Amino acid sequence: MSDLQLGLLGIGVIVVVAVIAYNKWQELKLRRRAEAAFASGHRDVLFGERAEAVEGAQATAAWTPARTADATDRVEHTLGDTGTEGTPARPDEATLSVAAELDTAVDFILELDCARPIAAQDLAHHAQGLVDETLAESVRWEGRDETHGEWYPIDPAGRYRHMRVGLQLANRSGAVSERGLALFSRAVQEVALALGAKAELPDLAGALARAQALDRFCADVDVLIGLSVIGSESHTFPGTKIRALAESAGLVLGKDGRFHRFGSDGIEEFALANLEPMPFHAETVKTLQTRGVTALFDVPRVPPSDAAFRRFLDFAHELEQSLGGVLVDDNRKPIGQAALEAIAQQLDRIHATMDAHGIPAGGPLARRLFT
Repeated sequence: MSDLQLGLLGIGVIVVVAVIAYNKWQELKLRRRAEAAFASGHRDVLFGERAEAVEGAQATAAWTPARTADATDRVEHTLGDTGTEGTPARPDEATLSVAAELDTAVDFILELDCARPIAAQDLAHHAQGLVDETLAESVRWEGRDETHGEWYPIDPAGRYRHMRVGLQLANRSGAVSERGLALFSRAVQEVALALGAKAELPDLAGALARAQALDRFCADVDVLIGLSVIGSESHTFPGTKIRALAESAGLVLGKDGRFHRFGSDGIEEFALANLEPMPFHAETVKTLQTRGVTALFDVPRVPPSDAAFRRFLDFAHELEQSLGGVLVDDNRKPIGQAALEAIAQQLDRIHATMDAHGIPAGGPLARRLFT
């Protein structure tokens, strides 16, 4: 074999290897795009800037702005692990986040019917406009399992003929706007056109009315109960003692600078915050001195339980006794047993209202709404 033939053979091998490597790179790029598209990881700009929570205790029935949630606080779906058409991996019943999340009670849902199976990677490519900074946290995609007729979060390796996408109608920042609904609907229709899919015509007026009604319902039940224990200028509370009391009551220090108590189901029952602006952190709690702490009970996010609320009250009383402070309400006035019993009765009304709307306190829908 001549030198020319050897050279041409070598060039051919290099070209083949380059083509294979390029194809692999493209496949990896598309997969990463799909994973990014179907896992919410951005701030929700659609609803505007989230208001900071008011420092200290709050015990009114107002629509309380929430502190921006950390990733550990958000309720997000996870992705399955299968590449078969329309048959995402069957969810483990213990993994609640794998099940379908879209619900007409809180979401504006549009369905896409495709003439042929569409790869999730192709969907992700065309759906980039729906997963940018303006919509990411509010949008959820799901695909239908053709064998069982059930919906599951989109699997980046899956293929689907029937898909649906939902926009959450409200959260603690308020209801989605008419403009937001229009932008979402137009983007979904553009995705459907690119995929050669049929998309249902959206009822924007009806969706806007549902969003506003949902917002009014949320405003009626969004109660954050705060009980503070305060000292004085000359009587402050050491961080080491606060931490010891919190941990002995089963609370753990979170990245948000608060201590949290979780139930056996993994859902938060109540939390403990510093009444002063300085959050609790492992590095500074040893030297921290504060004039007050606040125990917080986020009513719509906690499953109805007399025992959980009693643990919250008992913990507040334990703080009062052990720290040598005074238990007060959000107006810094001492609070007695009669007032605490009245709060307990108010919880029954809130729980009944939420049940009547099909959004029970502490359930998945409530935890999505009240974030």
